Amino acid sequence: MHNRKGVRAVFDWNDLRIFLAIARSGSALAAARELTLNQTTITRRIDALEHALGTSLFLRGARGSQLTEHGQALLHRAEAVEAAALAVDGEANRLRRDLSGEIRVTAPEAIMMVFVGPLTSRFREQHPEVRFDYISAEHRLDIAKGDADIAFRAGGVLEGDTLVCQALPDIAWTAYGSESLARRRGLPAGMDALGGFPIVGYAGSIATMQHLKAFMSKVRPEDVVGSSNNVPNMTGMIRAGVGIGILPCIAGDMQPDLLRCFPAPPGLSTPWWIVSSREANELRRVREFMSFATDQLRQLHGALSGALDQGACRALLAAL
Repeated sequence: MHNRKGVRAVFDWNDLRIFLAIARSGSALAAARELTLNQTTITRRIDALEHALGTSLFLRGARGSQLTEHGQALLHRAEAVEAAALAVDGEANRLRRDLSGEIRVTAPEAIMMVFVGPLTSRFREQHPEVRFDYISAEHRLDIAKGDADIAFRAGGVLEGDTLVCQALPDIAWTAYGSESLARRRGLPAGMDALGGFPIVGYAGSIATMQHLKAFMSKVRPEDVVGSSNNVPNMTGMIRAGVGIGILPCIAGDMQPDLLRCFPAPPGLSTPWWIVSSREANELRRVREFMSFATDQLRQLHGALSGALDQGACRALLAAL
């Protein structure tokens, strides 16, 4: 809108609110009470609005304020602006509610330690109203039954046709040894050179994973000196110098006192996913976090695949 001199009008939405309040209540005093402003401020803001619009909006008299012809003509336009502003505010409130509340995340302990903490911390920088419940579990919680909202899962096949899934870059595994063991015994140069070295294997459900079975097929039974039921436990045993063991590169490379025995062999990798139930995925905060986590983790392909050297992998993961 232009004023009489042809200059584009500049006015504040709050001044339109005052205009509407006076038009509806019939006086500046009544509008001041409704908006909890003083009458002087009301009068000053209407004067500024009339100046910006280049026209008179009210006839002021002993009986209050009556709309001029121009004011009456602009009334429905101001009401349309009010409706649009209220709609924007309502949508913003809905979006804030959708991005508030709790997200329950489950993952194996190694994934929880390396990834979930940094990812959720960075996500909360953007959405501080979101809270996380961290559930570390080596067994699979039933997210379809609501045991968690989001799960990080390894495996080539996911069970459950009600899951919403995003594939993540495969995690490479290789053999690691401690610096102390390397000084005493050296380290094997490849999968076919494991004979004669003390080996720590896996036990329990994790031992059934195909890549771990492939590794153990190269190990002589007499070389096995112990077993571990999860990755953090295995990491501790290797660091203590108990023997050579196989770890995901993301876990082994983060330990400054562990050495890769050899580059990650082909076939020793695990597909993994971020998944939610369809019901949980209806929550915007769940969808937003899944998208955020997927994007961040896909940028770490070099570290996850073991393609980078140990120092570069450690630096990339530390920057997450």
